[in-house]
Amino acid sequence: MARYLADSTIWAWAKRDAPLRAKLADRIGRDEIATCVPVALEVLHGARNGVEYEGDLARIFEPLVWLPLTETAAARALELQRSLAATTHGAHRLRAVDYLIVGCAAATGSDVVVWHLDRDLARLCEHAAQPHEGEPLVFGA
Repeated sequence: MARYLADSTIWAWAKRDAPLRAKLADRIGRDEIATCVPVALEVLHGARNGVEYEGDLARIFEPLVWLPLTETAAARALELQRSLAATTHGAHRLRAVDYLIVGCAAATGSDVVVWHLDRDLARLCEHAAQPHEGEPLVFGA
């Protein structure tokens, strides 16, 4: 069974887009959604206070499967950044959290699919040969 590591972009856009919200709910219902510390940190960053933070943590993330942020995941993140830096000038200048997310997915296994709405994350997954699924939402529509 594939497990989808839902990036923070999925959680953010699901608040605004009913079809994406339904797809997320369906995948949660089938126990297909996973998270990791880097994603949770990004999503919970938006909490306005401690009560909202605790509520979101319990409601959104505690029921999910957590992919570990291990030494192996961190090493993979650094390896990916190094290999991108060796390609073209500035190619490695992606958000650090994206490297950690892909590192967590890669260290967990090939059945983890990074699910996102992020061009940089898509590029990083392609470079890493990490399975991923980008949502085809039309931005600005």
